[in-house]
Amino acid sequence: MAQTVSSTQQGSPDDQVAERLTAFCRFDTGDPQASVSGVAPLPGHAGLSFQFSLRYRLGSEVKQESLMIRLAPVGGRVAGPADVARQGRIMASLAGSEVPVPAVRWFGDDNRWFGAPYYVVGFVTGPGLLRGDQALNRDNAVGCTETALRVMAKLHALNWRALKATWGDPVTVSAELARWDGLLMRPTLEPALVEASLPLGRRLRARLVEPGPVGCVHGDFQWTNLLFRGDRILAVLDWELAMIGPALLDVAWLCLFCDPASWSTDLLVPRAALQPPEVVALYEAATGRRIAPDIMNWFRALAAYRLGAITIFNLMLHRRGKRVDPAWETLALSLPRMFERALELCP
Repeated sequence: MAQTVSSTQQGSPDDQVAERLTAFCRFDTGDPQASVSGVAPLPGHAGLSFQFSLRYRLGSEVKQESLMIRLAPVGGRVAGPADVARQGRIMASLAGSEVPVPAVRWFGDDNRWFGAPYYVVGFVTGPGLLRGDQALNRDNAVGCTETALRVMAKLHALNWRALKATWGDPVTVSAELARWDGLLMRPTLEPALVEASLPLGRRLRARLVEPGPVGCVHGDFQWTNLLFRGDRILAVLDWELAMIGPALLDVAWLCLFCDPASWSTDLLVPRAALQPPEVVALYEAATGRRIAPDIMNWFRALAAYRLGAITIFNLMLHRRGKRVDPAWETLALSLPRMFERALELCP
């Protein structure tokens, strides 16, 4: 994982982040005695994140907050998933909506504080649905999935035209497909995995479909980015792939993470997960719209191509030591089957 502080400084990276956080929080709270404690790295595959506690004085009152900071990799191009300040703006744009997001405290791209763009949000804790984090039976799975699809539908129903200044212009289906085509053209990627992806890319281009409804799209709407308490969602996390575009991208993405037939491992598919047709039916119920099966299957195939491109690219970064994360080795094991399954969906 990329280090976000200068290697010339003394002390561990965590200590350096704590020092920088202290200086930053003293400046932004206006309290020269503000203190930061409990700085600890958080798991994840899309940036460097730390939990911390902030104590400061506001007038005569002492405030205590539990917060999280996400930092972009130092020295990288500030675009796409690395545009961490954009993610902060997007979450802030959802405040007051029916889409639960962490409360945004600060965000910015002033590199003097951390050497990279950042955002700071309230720290939200809650069990996930993977690897036994939350015991699921069939009823729990139905309740959690219904909630997830209702939240997704509320996101897609937002007035995206009013949010364009923050979210950007709408992305077309062909532009989204071209984005992943381009990523897979990098010369440093694993040739065998790129070769395995090519038939699916050709099939998707040959069967290009109408986009369906356009809306605000999360882009990575799957179980590890949803924090639950019971069957209530506390927060939707990780907005680095958010865009205005085809709403079915989110539906198909969640279907991929509910489809054991697409995976060689069960690490990312919760126990008792509903099957993709059940997910689609719940989304149709939440929106009152019917989705043609062939169009839904095309988007499900695109979801596999998308995740394949992301995995192959991040596997390259991991193996070259630029962003070390062994999880991409495990994810890559599923790609051949994932591409085969996608071709079955999009004959």
